[in-house]
Amino acid sequence: RHDRTVADLADLRLEQNKEYLEFFRMLYLTLGNLIYKKEKKLEELDRNIRTTHIQLEFCIETFDPNAKKHSDAKKQLYMVRAQTEDELTMLKDKQNTAQEDFQPVEEALVAAGIDFQHPADEQNEEILNRRSKMVEYRAHLSKQEEVKIAAEREEIKRAKSLRASRSSPPNSPPAITGGKNDY
Repeated sequence: RHDRTVADLADLRLEQNKEYLEFFRMLYLTLGNLIYKKEKKLEELDRNIRTTHIQLEFCIETFDPNAKKHSDAKKQLYMVRAQTEDELTMLKDKQNTAQEDFQPVEEALVAAGIDFQHPADEQNEEILNRRSKMVEYRAHLSKQEEVKIAAEREEIKRAKSLRASRSSPPNSPPAITGGKNDY
């Protein structure tokens, strides 16, 4: 009877650990997704801060009255950046705490012979897939931009050659048409 109770408790513990794994997985992946987005937001904020700083420098150099506007925008961007950084730190702390809390459960699952992919590995794979997709998007946009630039260059070249074939012979001044000369 004692052995049966111990076996039942072990089965219950195993089921509870499997359930904990699923909840941990959802939490870890959600936090990882939020962390990724906050890191990307920080990168974007840094780019915007640099751009605003350059605009501010131009305004200062040329005594442009918009300098105050750019200065205020830069201050606002720094405030948003600090807030985003705080949020990112909080999310990373939550993820680390969840990871530490999961450690005994992970050890119990491994000891029980349960095979599973750790959510951290899953998260890293998801990030790599997302980055790969974004690189493909950028490459596609870049390719479209290259095609537009090449078409524009070709159009300019045709316009120049057309203009050259219609214009007067070299070294002669352009013909003036219309109007009176009342010197």
